[in-house]
Parts: sequence; C-alpha cells; structure tokens
Amino acid sequence: MDIFCEEIIKRKFSAKDAGILLLCLVGAVVILLLPMIFTPLLYFFIFILAGVGFGLYYLITSIDWEFEYSITNGDFTCDKIIHRRKRKPQFSINLHDTEEIGKYDPQKFTGRKFDYVYRVGRTVGGTDGEWYLAGHYGQYGRLLVVFSPSDKVLNAIHPFIKRTVDTSALPKPQAADKPAC
Repeated sequence: MDIFCEEIIKRKFSAKDAGILLLCLVGAVVILLLPMIFTPLLYFFIFILAGVGFGLYYLITSIDWEFEYSITNGDFTCDKIIHRRKRKPQFSINLHDTEEIGKYDPQKFTGRKFDYVYRVGRTVGGTDGEWYLAGHYGQYGRLLVVFSPSDKVLNAIHPFIKRTVDTSALPKPQAADKPAC
C-alpha cells in the first residue's frame, strides 16, 4: 500500500520580520532622497525609483515563508516555499533511520551534538506544538529535525518508524490499516 501525505505550514510573522520590513522601508526612503542631494542623479530618478520599487517588493515578499512536509512511502521531505515563487528543499530523509521521535523540549537536547539541526515550522523560534525527529541519516550524519506537524502527518509517519523506537508520544493511529491522509 502506498502512502502519500502532505501539509503546508505557514510561518507566523514575527518581531524580527517587522524589523526587517522597517529597515527596508527606511533604506528605500534614503535611496530615494539621494537624487535630491546629488543633483546629477536627478536625471536617473525614474530608473532609481523603479529599481527601489522592485527591490523593496522583492525583499518584503521574501519574508513570506511556508513549509511543506510530505511523506511518501517512508521518505520525509521538507521544502521551504518563499512567497509561492521559489521552492528550496530543506531535507529529505528515510524514516526507517529514525532513532528518536517525540514532543520537542529544548532542555532534553542540551549537551548533545548533531551534525545538522533543522528548525522548520510555524515559527523558527518555537511553539508548543513542536515535535522532533533525531537519527543518523546518510548524507546528513546525526540530524535533529524540529517541526510543527498536524496529527495527520504524525499518523503518516507512525508506520515507518522502527519498532525499537519509543513512539508512545505519537497520537494513536485512527485506523489500523491506513493513515488518515
């Protein structure tokens, strides 16, 4: 039986994003005032205005991120989608190599070393609904993934985790033979 499940998680707007937005606007105003100070630049004002407008649009829309989780027959893939114009793959792992899974608690990981740590989800800073996957995944080495899945994604992950891994924190599957995707 083939299993495919995907979910798109919209990242929340944060104070850091507001600061970036404010700096972009201040920078645009400063650049637009330059032709007033240096009169030779006044002849190129329309080009400067167009360039600043495009740059401002590009920078402001680059703050808008979404994460897409997809589980396909034991492969867990996460992509970062920037304003629906660009897709950047974050990681792709085989769930059979997972050594730990559960609710994320930062104190649990103090002093532990990982080759890579991916924090993807509603906020990169953390939320209550964060989960983690940890294990040794081929090209990544020791990897810690902190993410914000829904119950349907967790139900799709459950059948591919080895029996030796503690899955007591995971929600119980709704149907014994098929995940809810």
